Amino acid sequence: MSHVTRALLGALLLLVSACATVPFASTELTPTVPRSAEALSAALWSSGTGSLLIRQSALFELAGMRVPIVGIMKLDLSAKCARLVGMNDMGVKLYDISVDAASSQAHFVIPALARYPGFAEAVAVSVRRIFLAPEPAPGDTLQRTAMSYLLARDNGAGGTVRFTFGGADAQLLEKSCRGPAESWRVRYYQYQRQQDSLFPGGIVLDDYRADYRLTLWIESVGKTDE
Repeated sequence: MSHVTRALLGALLLLVSACATVPFASTELTPTVPRSAEALSAALWSSGTGSLLIRQSALFELAGMRVPIVGIMKLDLSAKCARLVGMNDMGVKLYDISVDAASSQAHFVIPALARYPGFAEAVAVSVRRIFLAPEPAPGDTLQRTAMSYLLARDNGAGGTVRFTFGGADAQLLEKSCRGPAESWRVRYYQYQRQQDSLFPGGIVLDDYRADYRLTLWIESVGKTDE
């Protein structure tokens, strides 16, 4: 291999690494203790009842497009649905989308973004995967390692859904799905206590089949009855 080839390969590896950079610190893992799949799934931060108002900043990267977003989302934990409004840093509304575990509705998408095929659906699918479904369940297969808990199950479409828990509070650190119809991963970082519960401060979703990334910075979480 020539020096030039080595240099080009090195530059390519640096470029790939830069593109894959995550702006959050990983959760420090601690030795595991016996826990059941039921206990792990019941302690999920998005379980429970009532509604939450989540304020967040986001960066959506799709097809060479990088869209910074300021977002407000109402997450109904009981009904397992969400409505989110995204704005730019000038306060101009970019989209208004409702999502549940099986469907979505775009109430508004600004024309500049609507011209990108699949933009609204990609946002809706991302929100569904991060906040709504799939979720770990008591019947999942549990594997306990020295530093983490792994839950897994078939998704009914030839793929496998996996959930990784870890850290001092055994929080959800990652969920993913690999199969013929979908390939994606969500990672949760920097858990912080708000409203007497632990919530992730940073979230990264990568959709490997559709080739996009959504990065979320969770700024605040509050209870709401509206």
